Amino acid sequence: MTKDTMVGLNVHDVARMIRRDFDRRAREQGLTRARWQVLWHLARHEGVHQAALAEILDVAPISLTRQLERLEQEGLVERRGDPSDRRRRRLYLTEAATPALERLRQLAALTRERAFDGLTSEQIDTFREVLEAMRANLCDRPDQGDAQ
Repeated sequence: MTKDTMVGLNVHDVARMIRRDFDRRAREQGLTRARWQVLWHLARHEGVHQAALAEILDVAPISLTRQLERLEQEGLVERRGDPSDRRRRRLYLTEAATPALERLRQLAALTRERAFDGLTSEQIDTFREVLEAMRANLCDRPDQGDAQ
């Protein structure tokens, strides 16, 4: 295997391990991955419509509908009409979601502490810069070889 192949495999493995660590912590708080991901992304994209949120989460809209119904029944999410399109509903977090989001932030901090244990702040900064450059290289633009 080449070095660049190993980088891809390592990035995948580390991302999976971080998700697993965070999932374990969230499960202890009664939050499944599907639930915390919806809350987390809604906090970043509040007012988004359901189809757009499904695309962000990379899930089938019907799967998201079930999650949203549960979160709405618990009083964590509300759907409001879209003034520009009567058929659409926009999604918002309620005040009751604030403690859950704060807890998710705390759990994320614990997972980051574990993942970055023993690394210097310079190593972490370099790692972040490399990942951002890789993301920019891959972000919704055609591959150079595709244009030929």
